[in-house]
Amino acid sequence: MLTIIELSPRADGGHGLQSQSHRTQCWLEGWVTVPPALEAAVWECGGYCELTLDDTGALVGVTPAKRPPQPEAEPTESERLRADVDFLAALAGVAL
Repeated sequence: MLTIIELSPRADGGHGLQSQSHRTQCWLEGWVTVPPALEAAVWECGGYCELTLDDTGALVGVTPAKRPPQPEAEPTESERLRADVDFLAALAGVAL
């Protein structure tokens, strides 16, 4: 399996990551092959890292960076329904 990482970070600071089992070399312009020794590190940080390239442009190191905060997940339909039922019961003075 070959993993590649985007050279330029996105607006949120993360680099795109892709992996394909049948590839032997980088297939996208603006991306670089991740050496096997660094694959675990780039996947662990989810692409939120600083890249170190050598003079030939090969990836030789990654330094994990802080991930931006993730937005809170929206409540599910059943969670919203339960909150509505609890609210209406409280208004009616019914103890659940």
